[in-house]
Amino acid sequence: MNYIVTIDGPSGVGKTSLGSLLAQEYNSNFFSSGKLYRIIAKYFIEHSTSDTSSLQIEINEELQITLNSYSYADSDLYIKNINSKSSEIAKIKEVRQIVSESLINLSKKLSNGLIIEGRDMGSIVFPNADLKIYLDADIEVRSKRRLKQSNDSETKEDLLKRDDNDKNRSESPLIIPDDALYIDNSDINMDEVLDLVKEKLKLL
Repeated sequence: MNYIVTIDGPSGVGKTSLGSLLAQEYNSNFFSSGKLYRIIAKYFIEHSTSDTSSLQIEINEELQITLNSYSYADSDLYIKNINSKSSEIAKIKEVRQIVSESLINLSKKLSNGLIIEGRDMGSIVFPNADLKIYLDADIEVRSKRRLKQSNDSETKEDLLKRDDNDKNRSESPLIIPDDALYIDNSDINMDEVLDLVKEKLKLL
């Protein structure tokens, strides 16, 4: 599948789960844009800086990421202080531009398509994507999922704060992209979500 498919939505709706399943189903590439914000957050904390002018992100065809020649393990990125820092820096226009440019460059390198999840993938970064998906779910459902994903480090209150930051920031707020396939998966499982998306992809 040589398509660009975007998956937007708030935390805990299953964007990564859906993206991974689609990539397996169609032998495509899956990438989580939020990882770039976490890497930048980690770099800023480690180097006691907030200077965006020198940031150089490189993503290769194997989806390996380097930032100014540094690379980080996932175990270093999905922790509480990185959660809050990444949400904070996601408000910065220059950071969002750097991330967007890196993702667009990545899409040009890949020959078998890109399935990418985030908060502004279909609305800002890839507005002409072949398929745009917006996943949603009830806050209680999302908070239970997120607690499990984060090993109880991200609470319902953390999630609500992140929702507020994402939806009300001035730069690239979380919205439902034009022409997006909207799916509320509060009461359906991921296999059912996958079936809905596959039906939509058949029409492309």
